[in-house]
Amino acid sequence: MRKIRNCTSAQLNTGGSACRINWDKILGAILVEPGKKLPADITVDTLMEACHADRPDRIYPIVTFTEYSKNGGEPQVSAEGYGANMYNGMNARTDTFTLNVFDEMLNASLLRTANKEWDAYYFDKNVIYGYNDGTDVLAGIPMSTVYPTATPHPTSSAKASLTVSFCHKDAEDNLLNLDYVEVGVNLSRYIKGLTEVNLVEQSTGKFKVIEAVGGYDRTPEFGQILSTNATELLTGASTATYENGMISATSVTGMANPSVLFENDVKWIECVGVIKSS
Repeated sequence: MRKIRNCTSAQLNTGGSACRINWDKILGAILVEPGKKLPADITVDTLMEACHADRPDRIYPIVTFTEYSKNGGEPQVSAEGYGANMYNGMNARTDTFTLNVFDEMLNASLLRTANKEWDAYYFDKNVIYGYNDGTDVLAGIPMSTVYPTATPHPTSSAKASLTVSFCHKDAEDNLLNLDYVEVGVNLSRYIKGLTEVNLVEQSTGKFKVIEAVGGYDRTPEFGQILSTNATELLTGASTATYENGMISATSVTGMANPSVLFENDVKWIECVGVIKSS
């Protein structure tokens, strides 16, 4: 028997949901590697854990958004000769969000990966928006690039600012397959990206935990925990002590992965290097 062809584009329904979503302002986004997804059970705890997961399973939240603008994503209509106008798709779409503060670390990190594709989720104070890929788990929206635009110094009428732009790989397909899940909580209050830090040796065997950009000292936050759990959290160290704002240890070559740090209550940082004293 001949296979019968169907035409889904010839079917139309105009009814809405019996329980309409309460659309609210987008407060943040979560980037994931293409094809990766958020946990099936989306809670604050599972997302916090995913923020610290080993790559490529880590998620990368960007918060907090205060303004949204759309460029493109408009229906394209044209005529052929004397014919009537016909729909022929949508043009490229870019979503641009303004952050509440200028962040030099985030700007630098996004610039380093501006040529990379991502899948992205948006979220407001109740809902996570993504892409329905036909499975039971919400997928991210495919993006061809995510890049920042910075005004790094205040002007006469505005403070320094940072925007992040999300370029859709296929604007029409993303609208056709838009989906969402309710979480019932403002995620911007609980999740954020990791801050890159270095272990910096001040003198032989004495270290501080220093932010990679700007050099802010985070040792008072983490020094005691790192020293108490040195064998697990400080790579190469057998013992360590914390005194006078310094971590004293020998043979230190790094810090444990964020997933291990998270389990030991050292959160929101990733060690990217060890700087030895000269």
